Amino acid sequence: MDANLNRRDLFKTLTAAFTVLQLPAAEPGAPLFFTKEQFALLDTLTELIIPADEHSPGAHEAGVAAYIDRSVAEAFLSKDKTSWRKGLASIDELSRKTNHSRFVDSGKDRQIALLTKLAAAEHDPKSEPEKFFTQLKETTAFAYYSSSIGIHREIEYKGNVILEQFVGYDAS
Repeated sequence: MDANLNRRDLFKTLTAAFTVLQLPAAEPGAPLFFTKEQFALLDTLTELIIPADEHSPGAHEAGVAAYIDRSVAEAFLSKDKTSWRKGLASIDELSRKTNHSRFVDSGKDRQIALLTKLAAAEHDPKSEPEKFFTQLKETTAFAYYSSSIGIHREIEYKGNVILEQFVGYDAS
């Protein structure tokens, strides 16, 4: 740098350097950690685990995939991040072997059949997709029932209120 650089020239140089170093803004609504394809797969899986019905919205509307995406993006350990990417890839790979297509392109009946097969091994998971399904199911349930939709619309939690009488279960 020139020793005779005045304050105005220094400011111009710093402004130009800062402009070059700025990162592009993230696309609104874009996943924080997963690719768009991985996020679509995650959203499809979570909605199949907790689908919308006549009583309440499902995992998609509750934002379960976005919650998982944010949680994984903020995970401290790299193994926590890679386990999710590997797990989603293993589900997609199993779908390609079983259905000859990506999971999101397989059609709802085939998707449900594949998840039913994975759920059958839930108590003694051996393969990567079986282990991941257990993790996915637990995380989906936690995220859903922690959301406003899960708490208030699904289980109709009223909060800390005084009850005139307890209408609970008769254990006799």
